[in-house]
Amino acid sequence: MPERHRHTFLLFLTFLKIGAFTWGGGYAMIPLIRRELVEKQKVLSEDAFLEALSIAQSLPGALAVNTASLVGLMIGGVTLQLAFVLATALPSFFSIVVLAFFFLRFRELPLIQAFFRGALAVVVSVIVLAVWQIGRKAAEDSVDLVLTVVLLGFLLVTGIHPLFVVLLGGGLGLFLRR
Repeated sequence: MPERHRHTFLLFLTFLKIGAFTWGGGYAMIPLIRRELVEKQKVLSEDAFLEALSIAQSLPGALAVNTASLVGLMIGGVTLQLAFVLATALPSFFSIVVLAFFFLRFRELPLIQAFFRGALAVVVSVIVLAVWQIGRKAAEDSVDLVLTVVLLGFLLVTGIHPLFVVLLGGGLGLFLRR
């Protein structure tokens, strides 16, 4: 297998692994995606990853699928984009089919309920880790830090849809950084 195809196949397996072994949805996948693509395989810089993540969060749809789509497009075009989306989504699809079958039959069992409560705690901790890792980079200077705190406060106080806050943040970024 040529080196380029081998590398593409390894990236496909990376997204398949991310889709298969990350519980909690898109935000829980962020640390794993970052570690694999920025630290281990070095196919993206930290800034390119944050750029892809920012765009992915601004688009409708699942964060993990959007991120996989953008990363695939950034490093290999439409073919890799489709491959990475498929790799990310397939494990979830099969998991949902299997879990739905068993969960609908056994959801009242205390053992099953206890398992999912414990899994929820892990999901919350992985999301907090993602916020910490991204927050450190995203708020490197005082302008970014103030903007982050103000927009978080705005979200908490107003209850406005996050899409509008993303647009507001983008507009403020344009205004403050020109």
